[in-house]
Amino acid sequence: MPKIICHMIASVDGRLYPSRWTPGPEGADITTVYETAASQFNAAGWMVGRTTMAEYADGIVEKEPAALRTDGSVPEPHTGNREGRPIAVVFDPKGKLHYPDLTLPTGEHLVAVLSPEVGDGYLAELRDRGVSYVFEGKGDDAFPTALAEIERRFDAHTLLLEGGGIINGAFLKAGLIDELSFLVYPAIDGLAGVSSVIGYHGAPGERPAQGQRLEHIATETFPGGVVWLRYSVRKA
Repeated sequence: MPKIICHMIASVDGRLYPSRWTPGPEGADITTVYETAASQFNAAGWMVGRTTMAEYADGIVEKEPAALRTDGSVPEPHTGNREGRPIAVVFDPKGKLHYPDLTLPTGEHLVAVLSPEVGDGYLAELRDRGVSYVFEGKGDDAFPTALAEIERRFDAHTLLLEGGGIINGAFLKAGLIDELSFLVYPAIDGLAGVSSVIGYHGAPGERPAQGQRLEHIATETFPGGVVWLRYSVRKA
């Protein structure tokens, strides 16, 4: 299974929406800082949840869940025409997203992670667009099954997990984050309830990080006071 690095940038209070932050300092462009740090990992691509991908680019449309399979057959994964591009993996088990092309405007090849119950009509649409897809497993094997297939098909030994908070929280709960790469941008949101870096949706008494601990790898300061924190995630 590939190494998973959760790579995120957030305000000092851990919030994710730059449009809500106080003004940043001169010389600290959010995108430039974020991509500069990401490039140091030599990852095969990045992963996001459905909501984040729906907001990523014009032309990606979110609709009702795809129709389900009715014949009991087991679908096969599909590899589109990657052409050596980095991959952009989207976890969309219900098949809600529709894409205009096999690549994003930023150049990455799209790979959808779906439930094996998604019907042939939606799969045919993805193939027509050139989008690759793999299937999640059952229960605790949902993520590992998909990740192992992605590693095999795309030679993806390192992947960046780039949110939102819900998918990050699900990976944390599953114990699948190997490293946390957190860029702290010198701005603040301040409002309670706004999405944060990790936001697992569970019962009030749940502790999604239980049994895990962080070990410091490195700290670096970028222009404008952006602080890059890196930690390995270990078993406690």
